[in-house]
This record gives sequence, structure tokens and C-alpha cells, in this order.
Amino acid sequence: MSTPYPLEVILTPNKPALTEAGTQPLQVLVRLRPKPNPNQVRTPISLAIVIDRSGSMSGGKLRAAVDCTRDLISRLHDEDEVSIIIYDDDVDVLLPLSSVQAVRGVITRLLANVRTGGSTNLHGGWLAGAEQVASRADANRICRVMLLSDGQANQGLVSTQSICAQVSQLARTGVTTSTVGIGLGFNEELMTEMATAGQGTAMYGDRAADLAEPFEAELGLLAHTVWRNVTLTMHSPAQRWTMHNDYPSRGRNTWRMVSIAANSEAWMALSVPMHEALDGQLQDEAEALLRVTVKATDAEGVEHTFSASLGPLPVVSGHAWREMPSDERVAGRFNEIEAADLQRMAREAVRHRDWRAVERMLDELRDRAQDNPWLQATVGVLANLLANRDQDRLDKELMYSSNRMKSRLSEVDEGQFQSMQEEVTKPAWLRRKENQGRGSGL
Repeated sequence: MSTPYPLEVILTPNKPALTEAGTQPLQVLVRLRPKPNPNQVRTPISLAIVIDRSGSMSGGKLRAAVDCTRDLISRLHDEDEVSIIIYDDDVDVLLPLSSVQAVRGVITRLLANVRTGGSTNLHGGWLAGAEQVASRADANRICRVMLLSDGQANQGLVSTQSICAQVSQLARTGVTTSTVGIGLGFNEELMTEMATAGQGTAMYGDRAADLAEPFEAELGLLAHTVWRNVTLTMHSPAQRWTMHNDYPSRGRNTWRMVSIAANSEAWMALSVPMHEALDGQLQDEAEALLRVTVKATDAEGVEHTFSASLGPLPVVSGHAWREMPSDERVAGRFNEIEAADLQRMAREAVRHRDWRAVERMLDELRDRAQDNPWLQATVGVLANLLANRDQDRLDKELMYSSNRMKSRLSEVDEGQFQSMQEEVTKPAWLRRKENQGRGSGL
């Protein structure tokens, strides 16, 4: 049996004090960091690849999806398992779940005859993929459905809420879901919400050539995952805390976070009004101002519990508090969160073709981007799309960029970086891309 990576929980306030004279909130960054373990054994993967073959996938889209699928399977290990589902109006199991070692020689032949068809029974395709790997969820394997689509769900179950409820339910049993949108016509709300509900990753490729990197990122993330089913519960005498990420609620002050890979860390941004923090601390000076409990499942399927506390903070004058430097990491993550919120507001303006409002919001983003090369490069991409009034691409980019900024895994002890060129050398699943719909450097 492999030894799990111990999970370190780190709580860092934006400033190590409270003040009665301030209007700024107390901000706290929670980081979940697995400690290195050289004895960790790779967890085998059971992967269902679900490919949209509806009529809109004609031309290069389907061929690119097939080529990337073949490349992805070539990267799997012999002990891994794979299934391939294709769907339009109908759903066909092209390859039942099989060991990769047994089917390597037949993948090319199986995929060669895939042709485009009719409408998009997206839910039916996803469900068939989930059924393929569901029986393996208790076998100490990572079970993932990877759904590809370029369109709108228009056959079978089409309600986003109903689909995501099923996706979430299966994720709790160990069958997780990632999504890859292809092109510009797919339903980004459905695809991103499915990935969030499914404890997976939401990705998209603007062009067919861009699908290789999302596939590489997904496989790399799965191969390095060490903690799954991660939930965080917050306890505090202060009442009005806000959680600023996109993590779904699992009850009062409890959220389900992303899975955590080796050499990376998950994080959560929390804030509370300063007067609430002061009042809460006065209730019982011996009590922690903030305590978090984290439950997570290791590669062997065993649940562990971790906790950390932020003790009472000193109370200083308003002048002293303002003179205190903010923690750079905390400030940087909250800046990303606020930039993501701005992008979502800009997306609403794009949908109303309110270009002046979009321009104002991009100006605000530029102001925030002065010390952040990632945000600077992102604003450049968005500004170019805005100048061309490329509404469809701008809509998608704003959605996926904001989603990424609110839920990404980061490198362990990630510091400031000087250039986006540094990102290209990182594993695909950790890269900060300026253009979510394009391959890095393209």
C-alpha cells in the first residue's frame, strides 16, 4: 500500500492584525499543499472518452477529436483502462472499458470509421461513459469521464440543472467529469457547470489544432492526482464570511474543492468584514478567529482529516494597519479573484453588445494587471477580440478565463513570475495561459 502525501493546511491573512479604524475586510488565503512523498505509487486511471459525432462536428473538428483521442490513449499506461463512446441522436459504445495494454493495437482501426451524424444527445453520451467506469470507482482507481462537444444539448435530457445534479451525484461516488468544448458553438454554461459539478476541469479549443494541449493537461493532472473528494469546512465566531472561488456548497460553510495533484496546491479565498472579525474575536479571545477542517480521500480510497487554525490577531490603530505590508501571495490571489469577477461582468456586457462598458472593464483589468504578467497577457487577448468585435470568441474567452482564475491549481509556493514564457515550460495542467482557447505560444 502506498503512503499518502500528508496534506498541509496553511492559513494566511492579508495583514497579521485587525483594526477598529479600517473599512477594508480581513482577507484570508487557505492553501492545501501535499508534502512530497517519493514512495507514492501512481494510481491507475479508468477513462471514458465521450466524443460528439453530431452533424456540426463535420470537417476538421471530428478528425481532430479522433486524432487527439488516439494520442491521449497512447500516453496511458498498460495498467490503465479506456472506453470510447460516440454520440449524436444515438449513443454507441465504440470500445467497452478495456485494459489499455489489450487494446493498443486496435484503437486506430476503431476510430477510423467514426462519421458525423445527427443531433446532440450530450447527456446520453455522458451517461454511457459514466456507466462504463462506474464499476471501477471502488477499485482504487481514478475514474474520469472526458466529454467532448462542439454544440448544444438538444436531444434527451437538456436541462443544465438536471444534468449537473447527476454529474455531482456520480462525482461523490468517485466518477468525475471533465469537459472539452470545441469551436465556438457549444454551450459554455453547461460545459463549465458540468466540470465544476463533476470535480473535473473545464477546457475548450478554439480551433481543432488546440485540442492536444487540453488532452495533455487532463492526462497529466489525472496521473499526478494524490487527493480526491476534497471538502473544506470553515468554523469561526465571526458570521459573515464570504468564499470567493467557484467551489460548490456542501452545506453550511462547507465546500467541495478541486482534486489536488503532487507538486501543486489548491486554494480558497475567504474574507469577512473587519468589524465582524473584531466582534467575533472579542466573543472569546482564546478561540481561533478561523478554523478549517479538510477531508480528503487518498489514492487508496481512505479518507483523512486535516485541520488548521488562525489564532486571535492583535488589534492595531488604523495608521499602523495601513502601514503594514500586505502578504504578496494573498494580495495576488485576491487580485485574480477580482479580475475574474470583472471578466464575468464584461461578459454580460458583451452579450448585450455594450462595447463601451466592455472597454471600461478592460481598462480596470489593465490597472489590476500592472504586476501580473498573466493578467497583462490575458487583457491583451481580450482587447484584440474586442477591437475586432469578435463577440463569440470574446464571450468564450471571458467565461473560461474567469473560470480558470477562480479554480486553478497552482504550483507549490508559487511566487511572482516575470514573463509568460516561463509558463510554457510547466506541465500543461499548471500553465497560466493568456488565451484559454488556444495552445500555449500559438
